[in-house]
Amino acid sequence: MALRGRVGTAARTLSSRRMQQEVRFALVMYGGASLAIYMNGVTQEFLRLVRATAENAEGEPAGVEAVYRELARIANARFVVDIVSGSSAGGINAIFLGKALANGQSIEDLNRLWLEEVDLTRLWNRSSKPASLLSGPAMYEMLRRALNAMDRRRGSGALQPEADVFITTTDIQGLELPLKLADETVTEKRHQNVFHLRFAQGGLNDFGRALNPFLAFAGRATSSFPVAFEPARLADYVCDAESRTFFPDYVAAGADYARRAFGDGGYLNNKPFNYALRAIPRRVSELPSRRMLMYIEPAPEPPHGNATSAPPGPIQNSIEALITLHQDETIAEDLRQVLERNRLIERVREATAWVDRDVEKWQGPRLDGAHYAGRTLGEEVYARGPGYAGYHRLKIRAVTDELARMACLPRQVVEEWRAKNYREDDPARSESTFLLHFDLGYRRRLKFLIARMDQAQDESGGAAELRAELSRIAKSLDEPVFAPRSGDVEAVTSALRAILRAILIPAAEQAERSLAGHPLKRYFDRYEDYDQVTFPALYETQVGENDLVEVFRISPVDARSLIDETSLGERRRKLAGTALFHFAAFLKRSWRVNDMLWGRLDGAERIVHCILPKGSPDAARLTRDAQLAILRESLGEQAEAMYQHLKTGYEVDRRAGWFTALRALARLTWISLKMLHWSLRRTWR
Repeated sequence: MALRGRVGTAARTLSSRRMQQEVRFALVMYGGASLAIYMNGVTQEFLRLVRATAENAEGEPAGVEAVYRELARIANARFVVDIVSGSSAGGINAIFLGKALANGQSIEDLNRLWLEEVDLTRLWNRSSKPASLLSGPAMYEMLRRALNAMDRRRGSGALQPEADVFITTTDIQGLELPLKLADETVTEKRHQNVFHLRFAQGGLNDFGRALNPFLAFAGRATSSFPVAFEPARLADYVCDAESRTFFPDYVAAGADYARRAFGDGGYLNNKPFNYALRAIPRRVSELPSRRMLMYIEPAPEPPHGNATSAPPGPIQNSIEALITLHQDETIAEDLRQVLERNRLIERVREATAWVDRDVEKWQGPRLDGAHYAGRTLGEEVYARGPGYAGYHRLKIRAVTDELARMACLPRQVVEEWRAKNYREDDPARSESTFLLHFDLGYRRRLKFLIARMDQAQDESGGAAELRAELSRIAKSLDEPVFAPRSGDVEAVTSALRAILRAILIPAAEQAERSLAGHPLKRYFDRYEDYDQVTFPALYETQVGENDLVEVFRISPVDARSLIDETSLGERRRKLAGTALFHFAAFLKRSWRVNDMLWGRLDGAERIVHCILPKGSPDAARLTRDAQLAILRESLGEQAEAMYQHLKTGYEVDRRAGWFTALRALARLTWISLKMLHWSLRRTWR
């Protein structure tokens, strides 16, 4: 794609070989209007955390990054934020974090935007015919300027190997998609939409300067809070054909995505765990990894018990339906999915503990690609036993599903195409050939070998180099970026086959060369004997990497070293932006400064405590050092005094002042009346 840039591979001065593991973070950022400023503070700390152990880090870091470097030495790990999923205002922070990670940049310009520009006095809609209280074009320009300003600063190159960023939006009209029933095909509207942004070191980069207009549009669309901002249309902001890459389902359906109205991502998915959870299984690390899923919740609801309250009146009921209930969207199912995944991993580990012994008793043949392609399923069952038939058919189904998803075609269409072109009983067009053409599951073979190396705990230089090489080969098998230009199944699958062939064959050849003469080669050759045991157990579970997922929350009530909001005797509260339906921080700069600072302080505390083991003697010391380093950036020698003040007596002054309040109310009333006037005129026409 012409506009999708490439990420350069920076010189490695802080070698990953010094570290024995990676701590990989998947971040989930909620919507929350002006609470985005607190989330921005947390985001700053994650960027500094990654920068402290980045492979292109030069020399000894300073400030809070020096504390994070010490944390890395204690944990013997480098830190990577490889998955970010954001909705609404959280989506804006996610976009800028992704860009900074991809290019080795600072997010100072986003910090300035939150502090100086997103004030109501600058955002009020001054149009003579307003469709919203705040100006969408003004917000878009602020975002675009901040993105461009980032690119004017020299970046150090990618801070980590890869990342996926998911930005949720809502298609107000809805995209009609086919749904196959038992006796007919019907259509169903899908309103949830996501922009998938990614970068990979030495490869694709969706965060280059040329894509800043689209990134600004994505930020504008995901934060189109109802009434505050009107829904956003791509055609009103971006005029390039390359944006089609981010609308694959619309392209496949022949829909005009450029003139679609996209509303706030929080309408239907304000807590976008689902995209982060789907991305985790696709990850491969060059080092043994520890996986954390962390979500930022600036205003968690305090527990009130389950006593039944009085029914709401009509006004309260309307407010709950239109504004507040979606912010209380439950995450219990998402977290239950994580726990079930962890339990499944533990069960599979137990079940496969004796697979080595079982496989050694079975001396099945290993075939090269040409002989494998010509084998019917009957021949495979004769050679490998009856259990192979179920394993084979499961793989065929899994690859068919994945092919349908990549091709943006209905599964039934792809299944009928496969049945016509490949058969179980025809050696000239066997299903084994179908797997050779389209099975990106070859990654599983490499991940299996990597897991074997981790179990052996071989820390020799040769083992580390081989592990890194296998990881690089596995990453080369990441799903290719593919935007189908038609809905014709023959044309789309032919194009995909050519793309996958260019990926799969070099990967297989390189793996063979890397393993030549190594004891691990026998696992490579006998992989399908092991996979017959594990794949059926994990089929359609989306388990992926074998690391258990640890889940943590970052919020003002979880970080308790300075102010413990959960304490019965503590009446102070950290944030100012929680008032006025979470819009309060847009009224005063001092409130925004307060909330951003608390985001940084709380973020640093939670990062340290989540990485170190519970009860670590280093946790309290590193937390204090990190928070003092943050305070010194703005207060210098007064940081120590401010630190003590925060612990003992500080609380933000939440009084807006009569003049500020009346001015905001007058502007709100005037714009609302104009909106009502023009809305009624359009209705009467």
